[in-house]
Amino acid sequence: MPELPSIPLTHQEGVYKVADFSGDLDNDNAVSLDYDPQYQMLTYDIPVGKDWRGMTLYNVPEDDLDRTLLAAYDKEGHLQTITAMLSGHETLLYIRYENEQHARQKIHRFAIRNANAIIEQIQRCPDIVARLFIEYYMDADTIDYHAVIGTAAQMEAVMQKGHYEDSCDYSGNYPSENIEGDNERLITMVRCAEGHPCENFRYAVEIMSKHIEEHALPALHKTEDFKYICAEYD
Repeated sequence: MPELPSIPLTHQEGVYKVADFSGDLDNDNAVSLDYDPQYQMLTYDIPVGKDWRGMTLYNVPEDDLDRTLLAAYDKEGHLQTITAMLSGHETLLYIRYENEQHARQKIHRFAIRNANAIIEQIQRCPDIVARLFIEYYMDADTIDYHAVIGTAAQMEAVMQKGHYEDSCDYSGNYPSENIEGDNERLITMVRCAEGHPCENFRYAVEIMSKHIEEHALPALHKTEDFKYICAEYD
């Protein structure tokens, strides 16, 4: 794969293939991308307020990146987003916010949409539900936010094993698969906003968890001792 050209922070309004840009740009006014084909790792720095923040994406298919990397500019010529279709999924690499309030609005709007995607999957469960877990985690380059369903039959099996008193309240004791939204987009949105990314993530977590509680739980067939458990893990 040839070296990726830098993406200017200002350009004529429109959506452009990154391959259309020249490699001869002032890096102080552009987003420079570095791709490691051996590890399928993309690294780059983005402007956040008056500073720059390092970003890393893993498991990035080389062919997808080369063919589908796009930059979008508004009518004032400001770079608004960088996206790519990676493994058939539109992936957000960068988003520009006007200010802190604008960032909060965008994150809030996405958090509701992401929670709705998770709720839709939760509501497909036809079984009686004893536990619904929400688990989340963030480090420098990774975000995870997901739900786990514990059915009444699964909880009965956990109780029979009886490893410890509150065995039923740990999602790892249930065989259900994680139910996720778009964690890749979420991490980009919280890391492109000013302020500490962990605080931005917790803001999104609070919105999603409350929305799931309000809209997923009423539609479930629940046991009398049903619990909704939200917890951060490490």
